[in-house]
This record gives sequence, structure tokens and C-alpha cells, in this order.
Amino acid sequence: MSIVPFLSCVLLLMHQSSSLSAARCHGCEPTSCNCSRQSLQAIPEGPSKLIAELDLSFNRLRTIMKNDFVAFSRLQSLLVNNNRIQKIHDEAFFPLTNLEKLDLSFNRLETLSAGWFERNLFQPLKRLKTLHFGGPDLQSVRKAVLSDVVVIFKNVTMTFMACIAFLDIMSDSNLTSLALVDTKILRTSFRGIGYPRQMKRLEALVFRNVAVPRFYNFPALLFLRPLVGMVRRLSLLNSEFFLWPCVYSADFSRLDFMDVSDNLLSDALLSQMMCDGDGGLWRLQTINVSRNHLQTINSRLFTKLIELKNIDLSGNAFHVMPETCYWPPSLQFLNLSSTHLTQVTTCLPVSLRTLDLSDNGLTAFNIQLPFLTRLRLSGNKIVRLPDGLLYPRLAFLSIQNNNLQTFSGSNLNPYKDLKILEAAGNKYVCSCDFVAFVTSSRSADRRVALGDDTRSYVCDSPDAVRGKSAADAGLSAFECHAALALSLLCGGMLAPIVLVAALCHKFSVAWYLKMTWFWLRAKRRPKLNKRELEYDAFVSYSEMDSGWVDAHLVPELEQSEPPLRLCIHKRDFVPGGWILDNIMDAVEKSHRTLFVLSRHFLSSEWCKYELDYTHFRAFDQNDDTVVLILLEPIDKETVPKKFCRLRRVMNSRTYLEWPDDGDRVPRFWHSLKAALKRPDNGNCYFEKVD
Repeated sequence: MSIVPFLSCVLLLMHQSSSLSAARCHGCEPTSCNCSRQSLQAIPEGPSKLIAELDLSFNRLRTIMKNDFVAFSRLQSLLVNNNRIQKIHDEAFFPLTNLEKLDLSFNRLETLSAGWFERNLFQPLKRLKTLHFGGPDLQSVRKAVLSDVVVIFKNVTMTFMACIAFLDIMSDSNLTSLALVDTKILRTSFRGIGYPRQMKRLEALVFRNVAVPRFYNFPALLFLRPLVGMVRRLSLLNSEFFLWPCVYSADFSRLDFMDVSDNLLSDALLSQMMCDGDGGLWRLQTINVSRNHLQTINSRLFTKLIELKNIDLSGNAFHVMPETCYWPPSLQFLNLSSTHLTQVTTCLPVSLRTLDLSDNGLTAFNIQLPFLTRLRLSGNKIVRLPDGLLYPRLAFLSIQNNNLQTFSGSNLNPYKDLKILEAAGNKYVCSCDFVAFVTSSRSADRRVALGDDTRSYVCDSPDAVRGKSAADAGLSAFECHAALALSLLCGGMLAPIVLVAALCHKFSVAWYLKMTWFWLRAKRRPKLNKRELEYDAFVSYSEMDSGWVDAHLVPELEQSEPPLRLCIHKRDFVPGGWILDNIMDAVEKSHRTLFVLSRHFLSSEWCKYELDYTHFRAFDQNDDTVVLILLEPIDKETVPKKFCRLRRVMNSRTYLEWPDDGDRVPRFWHSLKAALKRPDNGNCYFEKVD
């Protein structure tokens, strides 16, 4: 059958493709041979079995023999276009089991036979994806050849009549897919037009970047109506499409995929295309109306499409979302990215598995979606992670380029099924928990892994790590565990203090320091001559024992012959003077210091001062000026051990005990007066009293 002088057919077979290697020939490169324009009349021998690409175009080849490609068993691309080939042996391509691309165009082959595909020539090429065939000598194409083929018109300009003629030729063929890409269609007269017959195997129509001048006078998709009964996939992309009458929708009875993105659809025109939600496109499962001119989310257009699973409304200017919507219960995927939304409502269907709200102005997202598994919130203004309890099945969360400041593993605990988190591009406060999570997110034991590069998690504060990756922040242990570190520091400082205090208490260091201070003060005082002393004795006693002192001691000693002059603190201390100065003055100006010992005495703070100073003075001046009276029996062990001299005095029984027997009282006073008597030689002594 005669057709236009040149027909380019692209054969897409259903096989997995493998990546193409680089090229070589005539010692060019290891895996390719470039033999183009070398006036070759025969296929050259393969320099290596590693050759994956062979270019033999623009030579003088006439015949391809049976064994020409035996040495090219790994060949993936073979270009033999623009030669003089008239004959190809039926088994010439048998060794090329890895071949993916074959270009036989512009040769002298006259017929493309179905037998080449069913047996012999092309039958071993299981991985063949693309076949270029045709030229000025091609005279016939048998329809059986075109089995499961995508025909693509790309970068061409054709008239409307030429398009109709081609479709008429392809009527009742095995063509499964037709695409017009970057194509310009010119309007011509419609007189005598014969619309093509049906194509029972046509399943996909693609119109991408199709320009139609004077579109208002173009018969829309009218010429396609006889062809679309079996079409399941329709794509009208970036073709300034805006008109789809409701009556056309009924023609696409098997349509399950529809993509009309990057066009001029408005709310009213979309409503017309969807028949106001009351008819046509009943089998539709996916619809993409992204990047059009929609301004309202009208869920009622899709309510009755019970098989609808995927809706893409991205790139439209909705701004607001209705409070209530009526989506089909089968809906699982909804794309509302880049739609200028500032908040979301319960309009979102609870049946969703995947939701994309990227690149909007959202500040929060807390709509309960119990079946949601994938959520994209990148490019918003969200300041904290959504509540994980609202999404019990969520496995993937993308929240990049928002206003998040920090998060940690504990914040992700409510997400029971979350496996991957993408949260880069935020201004993070690099807390220790956050840094620890980022640096350990790749470890095998982490329940939630970061899906993006950890180096893109950049610190905005503290100032010391601003601009650094969280993985390189290197926060110190003190920064990460400030409370613990401060406690340890304080404990470390306090422990020596407590230890020193305990040692000071155990070894009476405070007492020795206090006595040293007394001694230094006393050293500065002028030392009195024994004959200049004012008192015979300074009486040190507890206020609790003042009754005995006033009733017995003072009268007995001061009224004796000769009378003794006593220094009594409540009578003879200088009023208004510092009590420690009064004590030192009294001790210094007295010939003896008389201690009235009792349990009250040992518990009196001021009595201790007097005893301390007297003891220290006795140690310093090496004299015995102390006279002890035991007003009541006292266990010697109750006397502080630091008063070693006092204990020694008591151990040597050189003290007086107030007798319980009244008959012994006169002897007590006699002994006391003798002890207080000033010796003529200036030495002092103690009389042992039994």
C-alpha cells in the first residue's frame, strides 16, 4: 500500500531495557565503534566482544550477511541507516540478543514484512525497544507488522487532512498508542472529509505541546470521536486546551487515566467536562487537572466516580478550602500542592493514603487521617511536627523548608509506623537531642531514618554552631547535659569543702584557729605584773549555777579574813564592751581562774570561751592558774578531748568537789582559799584534795 514518501515507525516492545554503554571503532573507544562515513562496503570485524554500540551509517553497504554480527554479541545499538542495503539475511540478527535500538531507515528495502517479526529476522531480538524503518524506496507496509506499537509524531507540522489520512491508513491496525509531541496542526477545509474507522486496539492518546492556530475554528476533538471507544489513557498536556463538551465524555467509556494539566481550564469549563458530576468518565481512576485556572475546590464533580483513586489539583489558585466536601470513598491520592492554601479543613477525605500539601502557606496541620501513609508538607510555614496520634499508619513524612526549630526522637514516638522523615531546609536550634537524632539517624537500630542528606540539616543557633551542619555541630557534654554537668561540678567543688569541714571538725581545727586568734589578740595586749592584778580569781560559771555562786561562793570568799576579791561577770564586766574582750580582761587581771564545773557549764557557750582562753593562756605561759570546782559529779569522758590540760588536771585529782556531806564543807572552803592564795614566790600550785 502506498503512503507518504517517508514514514518513521518507533517500535516499543514490552521488555526491560538495560543502560547503554559508551561507543568505539577503529581503535576509538573500548565499548563502541564509530564507522560512519568510511565508505565501507561490508560489515567490519569486531575488534572486541565488549562493543555495545556500532554506527555504520552513511556507508555503501548493500547486503547484510548471516555471520556479519557474530562478533558483536553484546551489541545494544546498531545504526545502519543511509546505506544501500537491499537484502538482509533472515538469520543476520540472531547473535544480537541484547540489541535495543536498530536503525534501518533510508536504505533500499522495499517492503516491511510481518514475517520478519513473527519469525526469522527480528524474532530473536527480545530486547528490541526502538526500530527506525523507512525511506524513499519503501513501497508497502503490512498492517500485521504494527503489533503493540507506539506511533509518535514529534517536531512536525501537519495539516488536519494529513492527520486524518494517516489515521485512516491505520484503521483496523494493531496500533495501541498514538502521540503528537511538539507538533503544529494546520487547519484546512473539511469538505469531503472522511473520518477514520475505529481502531479496536488503540488504548492511549498523547497530545503534548500541540499548537493549533485559530483554535476557536478548530473542530476540537471531533475527529477523534470514532477512535476513542477503546482508549484507556488520554493525555492533553500544555496544548492550550480548554473546551471539552459534556457529550464527549460519554465517548470515553473505558477511560481510566486522564491528564489535562498545563492548560486553560476554568471552574466552569471543568464542570462542563465532568458533566457537573452527573455523567461520563465512569471508569476514571486517575485525573490530573494541575496547573490550570481553577479557583474553587468542587468535590461534587467527582463524588459519583466510584472507581476514582487519584486526583491532582496542584498548581491552581484555590487560596481557601471548603469546610465540607463530598469526595468518592475510593479516593486515596490527593495533590493540593502549590494552591496558595493557608489552612486546611475537614474537607480532606479520611480515605486518603497519600496527601501532598507542599508549597502552600500552612502554619499548622492537624487533620485526622487514620489511613494516611504518605504526607508531604514541604515549603510551608509549619513550626512544629503534626500530632502523630492523628496518623497511626503514616510511614513517610516530608516537611522540608518550613519553620521547624527542633525535634528529637521523643517527638517521633507518637508516629507508630513512621519509617522515613525528610525535614531538611529548616532553621534549627541545634539542641543536644536534635543533634543526637540527626547523627544517629542512619544507624540500623533507628526506627525512623532521615530520607534526605544529613548535611542539609543546618543549625541556626546557638551562635557557636550557626551555619554548620547538625552532624558537624560537635556540642560539648556540658552543653548537652548542663544540669548533670552543673551538678557534677558543684558536687566536685562541694565534696572537698565537706571533706575539709569534716576533718576540721574531727581534729578541732576550728577550735585551734579560734584559740590562735585569741592568743594573737592577747599577745598584743600589755602583759600585767603579778602585783598589778586586780582580782584574786575570775569566776567562770554557768548562769544556771548562779544561785550557788551568789549564795555560797561569793559570800564565803569575799567575807573571809583576809577577804578575796572575785571577778564576777554580771557584776564586774564593762557594760557595752565586747564580751570576748571582757573575758580576756578578766582572765588577764585575775591571779586565778576559778571554774565552777557542772553539766550546765559544759553546755554553756560562753563558759566554753572562758575555758578555751584560760586553757590556751595556760599552755602559752606555762603556768597553772586554773582552779576547778566540781559542783556535781562529772564523767571525765564528757570533757572535750581537745582540752588535754584540763583533762590532765582532772585525772590528777587536783580539783575540788563540792561535798554532799555538810560536815566536810568547812574543809572545802579551807582548801579553796588555800588554792586561791597568792604565793610569795610568784609560782602557783594546786593542792590535791581527796
